[in-house]
Amino acid sequence: MNYFRIDLKRLMTSKQVIATVMLLLVIAIGDPITVYMQFSKDIGTAQTIGQNPFQFWMLMNSVSWGNNVYNMLFWIIAVLLTGLIYYDDINTSMYMYQIIRKNKNQYLFSKFLSTGLFSFVILLSVLEINLFVTYMLFPDTMVMTEYYNFLVPQENSFVYTTFMSNPINMAHIYSLLNALAMSTFVIFSLCMSMLFKISIRYVALLVPVITLYGISFIFDSFPILFSYNIRMILQPRAVSALTTIITWDNVITVIGGWIIMNLLFISIIYFRSRDCYE
Repeated sequence: MNYFRIDLKRLMTSKQVIATVMLLLVIAIGDPITVYMQFSKDIGTAQTIGQNPFQFWMLMNSVSWGNNVYNMLFWIIAVLLTGLIYYDDINTSMYMYQIIRKNKNQYLFSKFLSTGLFSFVILLSVLEINLFVTYMLFPDTMVMTEYYNFLVPQENSFVYTTFMSNPINMAHIYSLLNALAMSTFVIFSLCMSMLFKISIRYVALLVPVITLYGISFIFDSFPILFSYNIRMILQPRAVSALTTIITWDNVITVIGGWIIMNLLFISIIYFRSRDCYE
């Protein structure tokens, strides 16, 4: 617990993490406000498109700047939320000081637990704030327009039943999935830092980002893989637009696959670090 508290405190006081969280908050709060201001000036557009809040929350509204920035920076955010605290440890005397205090296994466990939980809570909070602001600004009406109907998920997709009960419940599911995915990629980025001994800070940032972008590019390039593309699963409009139906089996398989990959990397890290203090 001492390791865990220390790591959480370092994450919360990291300038890199604070800047990332502030950026996420600016996107989450600023995006619905700017969309609302635009619609307030153009009543005709508002009547044509509709003003249901479901249309304008950040993850759904792909025509807004917030959605574009969030998805463009997704992998970069995952790396920045690690705070590079392991990099700082391994390149200073802090590493030896901490593992000698107790043991290396507890030290490593704390790193994975603290970064994973911290990133999950941060992103879930940001996305829920975006939902709150959006639903405060736009009237929760039942006026269905052609644009609104275009956003309805495909029948039998993993969120269709939830959407039919209440669209905001579907939004909560996507917030939860995005937060879970982000924490998974944060741990993946941390694993990359531990597997490759990198002494240059910018390289330590770029290696996991390039790796994640590369994996995403492969899944984006082959239509047969679209159902197992986590970036498409996490974007409600992509799920609605695909010709294939994404089910809960796809979601569980994909997220489970990433978690298993993380567990494999963690096992390798523990195996390589046994009885080793170098």
